[in-house]
Amino acid sequence: MSTRLQKLMKRSDLLLIFLLFLTSFLLYSYLAPSEQKAQPGPAPQALVASEPVLPTEYTKFAVPEAGPPIRFLMLNVQNYFLQVDQPRSPHQKKIKSVQEREAVAEVIASARPELVGLVEMGGRAALQDLSARLTSRGLHYPYSLVLERWGEDRALAILSRYPIVKNFSIADFMLEGGTARCMLRGILDVLIHLPDGRYFRIMGAHLKSKRADDPIAADIQRNREARAVATHVMNATRSMPQMPILVYGDWNAGPDESSLAILTQGKTRSSALRRLVPRDDRGESWTIYYENGNQYSAYDQIYVNSVLSRRMGRKAAMGIVSGEEAQKASDHRALWCEIR
Repeated sequence: MSTRLQKLMKRSDLLLIFLLFLTSFLLYSYLAPSEQKAQPGPAPQALVASEPVLPTEYTKFAVPEAGPPIRFLMLNVQNYFLQVDQPRSPHQKKIKSVQEREAVAEVIASARPELVGLVEMGGRAALQDLSARLTSRGLHYPYSLVLERWGEDRALAILSRYPIVKNFSIADFMLEGGTARCMLRGILDVLIHLPDGRYFRIMGAHLKSKRADDPIAADIQRNREARAVATHVMNATRSMPQMPILVYGDWNAGPDESSLAILTQGKTRSSALRRLVPRDDRGESWTIYYENGNQYSAYDQIYVNSVLSRRMGRKAAMGIVSGEEAQKASDHRALWCEIR
């Protein structure tokens, strides 16, 4: 055998050994991550999908029928900012005075609600501050949630006397159509469980404010955000067809504007919402005096789906908190209703 042939055979042997080693390494690399993926990882920190992925226990249960009424109140607390709240935008914030915060607590305490939906809360510290003031007035809310979003200092929040058993809230809710933008304040969405077995799904929103410099652009933005809320309600209705749903918010639009027609019409027939019309002791339904438009408007509104509307009936108790403390608390008035 020639020397040249022997060298070729040695090279072949080395190449075969190398190929065997490479094959073994690739097989190990492929199998090892599979074992790691089977191990439980950390729970996700936030929901990011527009349609919640629901556990079986929430999708296959019979919702009990209407029971004793519980009171829900909503209030835009007009920039309930505290110095200790972490800033989420570069904008200058005006700290809410102690007198104004006391007035907010008085307004809420006067209605003695079991559930409180809030708009324009500063953050977690602000919510704790309000909760403590309510506790001093004999109202205890052991369960709460605040929906904060970077880029916006005004947050949505809820206080509840009953357990919040599921959080479907979405801070970065993508808008439909046009450029890729998110809702300014997201959608608050929680599932409340009462001791008698009833569930209520409470949602909150705060749509784009009116802009004197470009009202057309503001209207377009509000319509896009209203469609996002309607889509969210539709998905919730499909996931939980028997669930009573209440949607509260500062819509920055009156009842006759196009953005709110989107909610009452709904994306589907089953997801269409009914607007409640609470009134004060004078029979008036306005919630804010809009100075730029020189008019009284009902920007703050509560909507219910067909399931909850049927339970409440047409003579459900509801109202608006007015008076001196209400004027000190906020430029908005509080609305309340009894749900069953």
